[in-house]
Amino acid sequence: MASRFQNNRQRLAEQVGEQGVAVVFAATETVRNYDVTHPFRQDSDFFWLTGFDEPESVAVLAPGAAAGDFILFVRPRDREMEIWNGYRAGVEGARERFGADQAFSLDELDGELTKLSMGRRTLYVRPENQTRLQGAMGRLASHRDRLGSASPATTSDLGRLIGDLRLRKTEDEQASLRAACDLSAEGHLAAMRQTRPGLYEYQVAAKMEYIWRMGGSVRDGYPSIVASGPNACVLHYVENQRRLEEGDLLLIDAACEVDYFSSDITRTFPVGATYSAPQRAVYEVVLAAQRAAIETCRPGSTTNDQHETAKRVLTEGLVELGLLPRSVEDSLAMHHYREFFMHGTGHWLGMDVHDAGAYRVDGRHRALEPGMAFTVEPGLYFDPERESVELPLLEYDQDAWAERRILQGTAAAKKLEEEEKETVEMVTHPIPAEFRGIGVRIEDDILITSNGHENLTATVPVDPSEIEAIRAEALG
Repeated sequence: MASRFQNNRQRLAEQVGEQGVAVVFAATETVRNYDVTHPFRQDSDFFWLTGFDEPESVAVLAPGAAAGDFILFVRPRDREMEIWNGYRAGVEGARERFGADQAFSLDELDGELTKLSMGRRTLYVRPENQTRLQGAMGRLASHRDRLGSASPATTSDLGRLIGDLRLRKTEDEQASLRAACDLSAEGHLAAMRQTRPGLYEYQVAAKMEYIWRMGGSVRDGYPSIVASGPNACVLHYVENQRRLEEGDLLLIDAACEVDYFSSDITRTFPVGATYSAPQRAVYEVVLAAQRAAIETCRPGSTTNDQHETAKRVLTEGLVELGLLPRSVEDSLAMHHYREFFMHGTGHWLGMDVHDAGAYRVDGRHRALEPGMAFTVEPGLYFDPERESVELPLLEYDQDAWAERRILQGTAAAKKLEEEEKETVEMVTHPIPAEFRGIGVRIEDDILITSNGHENLTATVPVDPSEIEAIRAEALG
């Protein structure tokens, strides 16, 4: 494992160069109440670089530095604090166990960083952390004004630099991601086999999380979404309090973390033994969209290719089911499908469930490369209380509207959107009662390979007949 972090530091050092210095901050502990903190989870960038799992630390990478490139600033050993809160590596442990070329106490950061930065042109740091370097930056500015010596004249976003590196998973990282996907899949299969009417959503979550803890995962990749019945229409539902009823669908979006890598799986299956006819009709549309999108996953394609493919198949299904009033082409041009499919088709996956890395490069959708991992997760959601939809007969460019929100601000852009919609004809279209309250999402984790892709979560069934067979067996 240590070689993984050393390799990551080497990759970053090549990007930073000897004219740059990179500063990475660890996560801080967050107080829950009084002297109780929330469970600590290290900042992903910091852990990717160091493997060091203590809060409040700072890592500096200064390629070409005389005493070594990798410097850690850590909490010093403190017997009293360690009695109460656990052992610390300290300065000595940072060098001996975590490979730091130099290590210092945190209170030495400003002075040592000033020395390390002298003569270098660029300071790489995440923008939100710049204020934490005011002491060192002040000293450097003083040196520059007094001596005219070169010191970082510019700052650059370290998050983008590390994000591009994290986007391309090494073989070791791919192994950790596979392990997270395999263990997460076991939890989903257990939930599919053990769910029954009368359980509560949080009890189903507990069944999965037990599998994950016993399998070696210390934490979930994100809060588990266990959404039964109408709760499946809430995209980030996490209350998990409802009692499961016969006739419900159960949407589970949950996964565990292994070696700091997270899976992300969603399955939607009946609480009883079978899908109802409307449930199955919606499910088959979503499944067709997911399968079509996954087929496009190969080097050179983009995540936007998957989204465009999925939204067309979903729109075709919605029109065929009578849930949209216009033709497929009109419904796409006017984005009417967004009434029922309002999110993207996927996102990068890795150390964070919504992982680092830009989706566009120089204004163009990024071409996929071997080692990149992401989700494919189309869905359809029908609000249980919504009897009809109001659809403007307005064609527009969704990317242009999104850019306007960035340039003008969300509130101002939304106001313009509403004004444009008010100038066109509106169509009211009913949502049949049998579809209301149905929410379906199907999500798998995809790794791009040299000749195509690998579905890392394919062991969890998606075929509705196969799922019904599992459910029938589970219910006896």
